[in-house]
Amino acid sequence: MILRNRLLRPGNTAGVRGYIVYVCRIMKLIQTGRLLHLAACLGIMLFCTFCPLAMDAFYQKKWSHLAGYGWLTAYGFILPFFAELDALSRFQNYKQAKDLFYENGFNPRIANLYAGSRCQRDAAVVAAKDLGIGPEIIKHYQARGFKWYHILPGALFSRPGILLTRNYWQRTLFEARYTSRHFHY
Repeated sequence: MILRNRLLRPGNTAGVRGYIVYVCRIMKLIQTGRLLHLAACLGIMLFCTFCPLAMDAFYQKKWSHLAGYGWLTAYGFILPFFAELDALSRFQNYKQAKDLFYENGFNPRIANLYAGSRCQRDAAVVAAKDLGIGPEIIKHYQARGFKWYHILPGALFSRPGILLTRNYWQRTLFEARYTSRHFHY
């Protein structure tokens, strides 16, 4: 029995198979955004650590301490939202890359579509590994000179003003929902 993607929600699935697909989708979401989920956890830890310190500084009227602790508290509060929105966008990239690799096999031009940042490369590598072409894409990215520490998008170094564009934020945090044509997860 073939399930349609729109039916793959916990309440609308066809029994046990639907829940298995749902759990597998969550596992792929975790795999594609490992670093982003880690950043979200670090943001929560920052918030939980510095919020009480900021409140103490406020009550004791230590304004310089409040400024520092308050900034770290705000950063720790905002970081998980940005990280998780980015992780959802990378999951959309994963689904699209998996479809493209399934239809065309490994193609360096497809791999280059997802070479913009470490998170995009991770999503493409997870998709390629699912299809058995993981070593090829890893070799391709290594040949292009990407190392484990190349985390930030390369465009930030060549054009720092890109942070002020709407297109950058839409592609980073609000990637359009992609429905896979060939796979449930």
